[in-house]
Amino acid sequence: MAFEIEIFIVEALIVVFFVLALRITFKNWRDTKNRMYIAVSVYAGAVISNSILTLLSSMIGIDKEAHIVGYLKIGIIIAHILFLVQFEFILYLRRLTKLYTLPFIATFYLILSELINPSAIPFIIYAAILTYPPAYFLLRDGKKNRNGLAIGMGLFFLFWGLGYVIQIAVVFNMLKIFSAVAFYLGAIGFYETYLFPNQEDEEKIVGTWISKLVIKE
Repeated sequence: MAFEIEIFIVEALIVVFFVLALRITFKNWRDTKNRMYIAVSVYAGAVISNSILTLLSSMIGIDKEAHIVGYLKIGIIIAHILFLVQFEFILYLRRLTKLYTLPFIATFYLILSELINPSAIPFIIYAAILTYPPAYFLLRDGKKNRNGLAIGMGLFFLFWGLGYVIQIAVVFNMLKIFSAVAFYLGAIGFYETYLFPNQEDEEKIVGTWISKLVIKE
């Protein structure tokens, strides 16, 4: 029962943060018609759908660890759907249109392997590949271009993917909350405001810092 309450709280928080972020990214897309915003909005919708499915499965007593066919679990199917959308999102950002079928092929073979083999290692490797390189590129590009949304996405991929790699329920739930908060902060412009001050503010900060050094001397 305690575990079900924990799941409810975690998934409810994720839904709240992502719905708030989705409203902002969708509004930004309507204002700017930048395809980046609609791609982020679609991905946010996938995360919300994943959390709602998890909530429903918990509320009506469906065990996500239950096997459907062979060694394939309900929870893994939901994770595969989310990672498929994530893979497509990454390809979209990199404009690799010729590889759009690759996520479906990879997912098919992973599910096929899980039907006959109980090992979670292939999925963990897959999750790591879709976590660390994209997170690095998003964080790097976000810092370079002073793009808070890219940083939020990078932190989300990092925290969320780490949870799937670690495979420990308590740690996973904490990382999921961190990932939702990081994504939301990116959507509302938190990182631009506090990590990337404009030139005038930066000069003031440097000037204040130099003044303090002069006073000390």
